[in-house]
Amino acid sequence: MTQRTEARFKVFSKSDATVFGTFKYNTIDFNVGGTYDTSTYEYTVDNAGTYLIGYSFVKKNPWNNNDYYGGSIFRLTRGDTTYTIGKTKFYENASHTTLSNLFMYKFEVGDKLKIIADNEQPKMNRYNGFWNNHILNSWWGIKLNY
Repeated sequence: MTQRTEARFKVFSKSDATVFGTFKYNTIDFNVGGTYDTSTYEYTVDNAGTYLIGYSFVKKNPWNNNDYYGGSIFRLTRGDTTYTIGKTKFYENASHTTLSNLFMYKFEVGDKLKIIADNEQPKMNRYNGFWNNHILNSWWGIKLNY
């Protein structure tokens, strides 16, 4: 019998700041079968397979009608090559909009995953969700085939 190689993780942030570079999901809720680094905000795949990946963040309220905040880019580094495998983009003035991305992808052992801001620097916001039990700025993944 083959041993199960379970892999799942969930990280979140209670940040209320503009994102420059990497999204700082700095709190680990759970991390089984992989490695999430809270100093680089990067997940390293230790179990190859097809994963369901999801992430979200709350776009902060604009200060004026000319503020259009950007989105996010999901990056995969495999060996010496970096790929964009998911992207969330927005141009709007809506107040406290939650943006999310959900997809499946086949990862290999050693793949490094991270979420970065596009060049318009989105803003993560704690909004009302952080005064109760909701986590609106989160990133999670689960291996589907084990």
